[in-house]
Amino acid sequence: MMMKNMINRLTVLSLLLLGGLGFVSCSDDDGDFIDLPIIEMPQSEEGPVFIDYKEILNTGKYVYDYTIQLDKPATTNLFCDITVDESMVEAYNTEHNTAYKMMPSFVYELQAKTAIIKKGEQESNSLSIEFASLYGLAEGEEYLLPVVAVVDETCTGQFTTDTRSVAYFTINIDGELDYIPGLDMRSYSKDMYQTLSFADGEVVTIEDNTHTFEMLIYPYSWHNGINYIGTWRGKDINENNASFSGCEFRVSGTTGASNIGNRQCDLTLANQNKKLPINQWVRLTVTCDGTKTGQNTEIAYRLYVNGEEIATAKPTKRWGTSSLQGFKVGYTLTGIQFGNTTSSYYFDGLISDIRMWKKCLTQEEVKTNLRTIASPSPSDLYGYWKLDEGEGNTLKDSSGNGRDLTFPTSANVIWNAEFNDLPQDN
Repeated sequence: MMMKNMINRLTVLSLLLLGGLGFVSCSDDDGDFIDLPIIEMPQSEEGPVFIDYKEILNTGKYVYDYTIQLDKPATTNLFCDITVDESMVEAYNTEHNTAYKMMPSFVYELQAKTAIIKKGEQESNSLSIEFASLYGLAEGEEYLLPVVAVVDETCTGQFTTDTRSVAYFTINIDGELDYIPGLDMRSYSKDMYQTLSFADGEVVTIEDNTHTFEMLIYPYSWHNGINYIGTWRGKDINENNASFSGCEFRVSGTTGASNIGNRQCDLTLANQNKKLPINQWVRLTVTCDGTKTGQNTEIAYRLYVNGEEIATAKPTKRWGTSSLQGFKVGYTLTGIQFGNTTSSYYFDGLISDIRMWKKCLTQEEVKTNLRTIASPSPSDLYGYWKLDEGEGNTLKDSSGNGRDLTFPTSANVIWNAEFNDLPQDN
């Protein structure tokens, strides 16, 4: 921790010295100080700084910019570490007869942790706190964040602190928070980038190849190359039960150009200006009309983004190695693949709510079930994994078919959530 603080101070000092500020360290000024400058955090005497959680919901984050002040000019250069002191919550509640809870660490980020005030001045460099995810905060609760300016050890005895050297930030949740949890795939990890098969090696026949595959995703960004999100996995009855990826959701390049493919169909949209957004939930749906996959003259596949059709395709891939074998059906479902085992194919985002329907949904049906399925039924679905557990290694099947997916016990499964900004059901 000492080394990290030193690195922070050196970084800030380097920037300031480049601007010709000519610092002299605290220890270079000797002498006793009777009336020491007092370090003041923002609004320290006016009560806590109120952070409106609705601003975070509307924009995805809220950044509070501030500086620390001295009540008189500094007689030498001041260095302060900006830290959070959880122990102050209980003391604050006792003194003010309140019932604040400590604000969880995932809600905030101190974006600057070192403050410097030059000799002869009273204001520090710019500081900020970013408030982002509210997932896990409870309706009706109030949360407190104590942020403290701690005098660097080289400045001890030359400045003083009191109650004004602490800033309190509060978030009051007075409404219901609607969040969607999911698997956090942002850091490539072999623990999570793998195929999960059904228990006991179950193989499910996809009748006449008619199906609909859906996945809910929240991309934070797109990177160069292939952003591989996921796919359903199966076996080809007509090719000695060869394993294959069904409908692959993948995106090409930083612009978010969608590229959806599977064994018989490619919806390659990289050159058609069909792009997926970032920092919002996106429902990807591909429907397959199995009656039309035996030939390549009619539309069999349709791609929907949040219920809006953006592309169609005829079957383009023949079964087997010989083109003479023609287009045939005979696919099965064996599990779900999350991401790709190639590390450069990582997906910078969340994955949630995966569905494999037994029918080719109409656009009206896609829109009706955009947010949730009112009454999941094993007669309608091969599998339905909400991915709303928020913890643990098992993904429960909500279709009623009992096809849970389970990561290895040793796997470090990472969960996260983002605000539900999906369009309302029609």
